[in-house]
Amino acid sequence: MQVIVKSDIGRVRKVNQDDVRYCQKNDDECLVVLCDGMGGHNAGEIASKMVCDDIIENYQNHGVFGDEQEIREWMLSAILHAHQRVEMKSHETQEYEGMGTTIALVLCLNHDVYISHVGDSRVYHVYDELKQLTKDDTLVNVLVDSGTISQAEAKIHPQKNILLQAVGVSDSLNPSFIQTKIDKGIILVCSDGLYNSLNDEQILDILHLSEDIESRACQLIDIANTYGGQDNISFALIITKGVVDL
Repeated sequence: MQVIVKSDIGRVRKVNQDDVRYCQKNDDECLVVLCDGMGGHNAGEIASKMVCDDIIENYQNHGVFGDEQEIREWMLSAILHAHQRVEMKSHETQEYEGMGTTIALVLCLNHDVYISHVGDSRVYHVYDELKQLTKDDTLVNVLVDSGTISQAEAKIHPQKNILLQAVGVSDSLNPSFIQTKIDKGIILVCSDGLYNSLNDEQILDILHLSEDIESRACQLIDIANTYGGQDNISFALIITKGVVDL
């Protein structure tokens, strides 16, 4: 199993409020955490760092995982613990008031993949197509589900970035939980700075290049900045054992 993480400030923002980390315990197990912070001044940067720090430490202190139910309970409790820490920190000074972050959390145990997320950072499976595994916690998704707007309209809706929940700011947090098995391809975990800069076809074309995976990752950043770069750009690529070419 191989993991590559990249984070770039983009072409416009003065601070990188994204944070992306991974912890690999052995060839068959790793955890990826990606956060996209929000808040004035450097508060979003602090929120995303706090959450990544807290969850990575929690994971490192955890022993061998048992069944799916135990993994689900651990992922949800880890996110809620980080949520409480950020919420408490936000009350310390006015500068931190209202700070929060999205989170995309991915645990890989060989080919078994467990995902939990809050907000609009995404997890994809990349192979013949770019398949989104998470569903954004956004207002436009509610409008799409109700039939008020179409998927095409959602992509250009003026309120497409309004989140329904975020770590550190929501009164009631309801993280997702997804379990799937991935034998082929790449798992892509990313902030909205990537998928708002590049469309699905562009991301697929870059990841399908014949170059080594590190070069493909660098091209994702470079081309996202070329076509967008209005936000911080962060992602992780998780390649299961022996599967690098798509």
